Amino acid sequence: MAFPPLGDNEGKLVSGKILFIHGTGVRTAAYQRSMMLVADKVRTYLPRYEVVGCNWGDAFGARLNSHGQSIPGYANGRAAPATIESAAMARWTLLADDPLIELRVTELQRQLGGSRGPAVWAMLVKADTAEEPLKLLKSWGLAELWPTFVASVAADAAWSQTFQTLGGTEGQLSPLVSRAVVAAFIAWLRASGQPGMTGQQRDQLMAVLQMELGGPGLGVKDWFLGRVTNFAVPRRSALSDWSGAPLGDILRYQARGETLRNFIGERIRQTGASVILAHSLGGVAAVDWLASDNRNLAALVTVGSQAPFFYEIDALASRPYGANLPEFFPRRWLNFYDPRDFLSYAGQELFKGFAHDVKVDNGQPFPESHSAYWHNDTEVWPEIDRFLP
Repeated sequence: MAFPPLGDNEGKLVSGKILFIHGTGVRTAAYQRSMMLVADKVRTYLPRYEVVGCNWGDAFGARLNSHGQSIPGYANGRAAPATIESAAMARWTLLADDPLIELRVTELQRQLGGSRGPAVWAMLVKADTAEEPLKLLKSWGLAELWPTFVASVAADAAWSQTFQTLGGTEGQLSPLVSRAVVAAFIAWLRASGQPGMTGQQRDQLMAVLQMELGGPGLGVKDWFLGRVTNFAVPRRSALSDWSGAPLGDILRYQARGETLRNFIGERIRQTGASVILAHSLGGVAAVDWLASDNRNLAALVTVGSQAPFFYEIDALASRPYGANLPEFFPRRWLNFYDPRDFLSYAGQELFKGFAHDVKVDNGQPFPESHSAYWHNDTEVWPEIDRFLP
């Protein structure tokens, strides 16, 4: 994508100040660290520029104004004791993320005569017609979905390959396999938009599946449960503290975003910045501010931003879906995304003639990938350097 020259209205090259707008969930201490890092990178890669800040989190971010009164049990503490019940819940938490986790790390020994995994796999791929699971699922209104789910598992190479080298006997494997299948079914229901199952239903389905997939467990020590006994299972208060600021900032912006957009405008006026460098929700606010009036800004750089996604789902405050951006919006817009950052989105197909996407690899899984752009010296900063003359 060819960019127009970076200049003011008279065509003169512009350098000077970059306004850094932080992302969701950031408050003063984190902002200061981010600002120091960004300022150091700007001195290294963009010495012709000075970076100035837009610290909006404390003033315009979400907070529990009534000290968590809306959150049941918030005042009861931050950590649950390590009990068998909490360990079991921790195991299901891990299985929700990776249903095969127990099977991948099992310490069951290979038996004489080879792996028993293929025999259990043969039972699993035929479980779509198993009488007892179908009878139970029918009572919950889920029987019609079961064959499609089993077929999806049977066609999944990750599943079939995992079973090829499993140790243990059928009876030793049956609890692990039935948990994996139930966890995958719950995830499949969730992804399909279907109502979920209760813990009691989950355990009932696991019990009947176990009889179909090798019989009752043989009293083998549940070593995996012991490994997760100390897994941190936060109470709702801690979970709310961890997720509340990022999610709350997004929700508050959707309801009260004008205050943040006005603050961005005020910081531009105070600092005379000609370029905006914005992360995450800061990029959404920057796009909304620039799209609401002719700001005469030279360039926009967004990093890990949700602005394209908000626009596609018709949730961008400044522009309804299909309206595209106004002609006065800056034609120089560089948008970074990392496929492993699930809060970053591509914009150039939605905002043709405005956004230019750059795919990068921060080398981190989510959520670390979302905040790792500033350390990416091989892709992010050299590209910004080329983008800003």
